[in-house]
Amino acid sequence: MKTMDYSFVIPVYKSVISLEPLYLGIQNLMGELNCSFEVLFVEDHGSVESWQELLRLKSIYANNIVLIKLTKNFGQNGATLCGIDEAKGRFVCTMDDDLQIEPSELKKLILCQSDKNADIVYGVYSEKTGSWFRNIGSRLIKQIFSKSEGGSNIGSSFRLLTSNLAAHIRNHSQDHLFINQVISWYTYNTAFVEVDRNPRQEGKSGYGLFQLMIISFRLMFLYTSLPLKFMIVVCIISSIGAFSLAMFYIYKHYVFGEGLGFLSLIVIAISLILASISIMGIYLNRIYAARVKKPHYAIKIKM
Repeated sequence: MKTMDYSFVIPVYKSVISLEPLYLGIQNLMGELNCSFEVLFVEDHGSVESWQELLRLKSIYANNIVLIKLTKNFGQNGATLCGIDEAKGRFVCTMDDDLQIEPSELKKLILCQSDKNADIVYGVYSEKTGSWFRNIGSRLIKQIFSKSEGGSNIGSSFRLLTSNLAAHIRNHSQDHLFINQVISWYTYNTAFVEVDRNPRQEGKSGYGLFQLMIISFRLMFLYTSLPLKFMIVVCIISSIGAFSLAMFYIYKHYVFGEGLGFLSLIVIAISLILASISIMGIYLNRIYAARVKKPHYAIKIKM
């Protein structure tokens, strides 16, 4: 049996009008490159209209489309993992369903991988869009992981990876698996290529500012020990400071007859203890979650 060249994984959440142009763009590109391909649409329990449109596309382009419907909403990351697990191509491309990045931009990823023989190629946006606060937050998170994880690079959801790297992701047992961070654990053979991004044509992003902040905190606690290290340093410095202040109060008490004034020290100590317990509780919850092994996704229909 001939090996399939490319698998395109597209999580779908409430999109309708963008789906057919997205598929046709991929089909035209693969025809231009003379490559075999499959498009895996993973419907993430978004809307009835999305699933109906996918069924319509499947009836027309049955040979190249695989439809997967999840049992509930698992989020973009879970839906993408599902598609990667089911992909059969030598290379796996992932992209969003909103058509902000045209399928023709995939050619840049393909040519870059062929030129550099990279394990993973990320598409990075030629222009920053969105609020300045989101852009600054994104850069900050990337810098934190770059410094704390031995130089790992966190890219975008527009990416191309080899089947070998996809196999490592499939076999990974990490709970709350975030694809880009796990990829950096397996390879530094990473390439980046600039791609164009259009304004969103349909609906709005499912990730608001609050959701992005929650994801950032989850990434920090799930994939680094930075909060724990930070609290250790703070506790050590605070302990030294509290001890020095206590000695100062004792000196004033015996030399000048003033009260000890330990109330402020007690408040500081209690605050640090509570903060430390909170940090330890989060990491204990990580251990519990690893034992429970909550699934990343569950398939209801595959066709």
